[in-house]
Amino acid sequence: MKWGFDRRTEALRAAIPWGVLVVALALSAAGWLALEHSRYVDARMQFDRRTGTAVATLRARIASYEQILRSGAARVASSSTLSKQEWHEFVDYLQLPERYPGIQAIGYAEVVSAADRPAHVQRMRSQGFADYGIRPPGVRDLSVVVVYNEPYTGSNAREVGVDMFAEPARRAAMERARDSADAAITGKIQLAGEAFRSPRDRQPGFIMYVPVFRDASRRAAKDDPGAISGYVLSPFRVHDLMRGILDEGVLQVLDMRIFDEPGESPDNELIDTRTAWRSTPPGPDPEFDRVVRFPMPGRTWTIHFVSRPAFDAALSQDRPWGVLAASVAASLVVFLLTRALVATLNRAHHLSMRDPLTGLFNRRYLEETMGREVPRARRAGEPMGLIVLDIDHFKRLNDSHGHDAGDFVLGRVGEMLRKGTREGDIACRFGGEEFAVILPGASLASARNRAEAIRATFEAAEFVFAGKKLGPMTLSAGISALQPDSGDWSQALQEADRALYTAKEAGRNRVLAVAAE
Repeated sequence: MKWGFDRRTEALRAAIPWGVLVVALALSAAGWLALEHSRYVDARMQFDRRTGTAVATLRARIASYEQILRSGAARVASSSTLSKQEWHEFVDYLQLPERYPGIQAIGYAEVVSAADRPAHVQRMRSQGFADYGIRPPGVRDLSVVVVYNEPYTGSNAREVGVDMFAEPARRAAMERARDSADAAITGKIQLAGEAFRSPRDRQPGFIMYVPVFRDASRRAAKDDPGAISGYVLSPFRVHDLMRGILDEGVLQVLDMRIFDEPGESPDNELIDTRTAWRSTPPGPDPEFDRVVRFPMPGRTWTIHFVSRPAFDAALSQDRPWGVLAASVAASLVVFLLTRALVATLNRAHHLSMRDPLTGLFNRRYLEETMGREVPRARRAGEPMGLIVLDIDHFKRLNDSHGHDAGDFVLGRVGEMLRKGTREGDIACRFGGEEFAVILPGASLASARNRAEAIRATFEAAEFVFAGKKLGPMTLSAGISALQPDSGDWSQALQEADRALYTAKEAGRNRVLAVAAE
């Protein structure tokens, strides 16, 4: 019994079993960590997809709102005597509550000079606005007064007669719309109707303006004040707007904070969905976040996305401990099989990428490699030279001296290309007597010089096979270069092929650049 116990102790002390066990356990741990990382990456991708959906939906919705206001501007511009009833019918036909949640109203504000104020007030009162007057009181050189605002109820009705040009934030947005002849929005403001709501129900807002020009020339109104007649506008309550845009699938994964212009401060915060219409208890920092600069008409919003606590909790739960236990139990077998399989696959892959005659890479390797080299060159801003070589009169060599002699010459070419290329260059045999050399970082001129050096070396070499001198031997080459701003590798290859064909047609034993069409 004691002898058997000693033998087992020696086995336990042996280095190889312990080494295998350590490696296998390390692989098991690495696999489990990789699985955890994969779960994290999947969660990150889901978060990014949801943020992408939110951004795309918001962009599409804002574009549709802008288009509505443009149609309103077209409606005003097409009528010289637009009435309150006509504006009501136009807006009513849009079915705003059903189709465009977030739009509080669509209005038209008219540009009124100081001289035209009395006539303007009289005209509006004749249309049924008995108590109409421009607010705030006071004489100003230019006013932009809301004359129609539909639906004409509640706070919307109270906006009629308001001179928006008297308020700095609104005036700045209208001037941007005027000067750019395009839509523009205000910064964060409190809409007029918010003063009549309870503090708990008040929301930040903004107004979008689209200018209405008096003619189709769309002249710059800042140089010609008479070119613009008014603005079609729409106020938005941000909480209502975003709730109408974001679906429940997005809201289950993320929260978002929107800020007007760069920087994140309470003064320019438009919405925080964690508190806007739901209560999010305090907790640890979100697992994921993403900041997006979002272009709005005339301004830029900063959108800060964060993952929801429930989403983060789901990620931290249900870790695959059973997988770890099973992998540890089978670690030795998995390690041995994987090591043998990987070694076999590597050998097979290496052989499949090499031309057995010349020792150069083959065309399959070239096609796989260029899928990596072209993006790398584009990122580095470097060109990439390409040389396509072909042995002149190779068929005649085979016919005169036999295929063994031809194989001998091909092998010598492979040796020359291996010795005549830099580390990092890629020399390949396409098949037959055709070869290619890829020169990362080389311009067309550099590729030409390299090809000329290869051609001269080949022409000067002596080829003796079976005691007989072969030759004279020459080759032709076509060159091209893939520029950093181009990703069309196949076109560069075709250009080099055309250049090679032209070199052959021109008498062989020469190097030509990209062949002319």
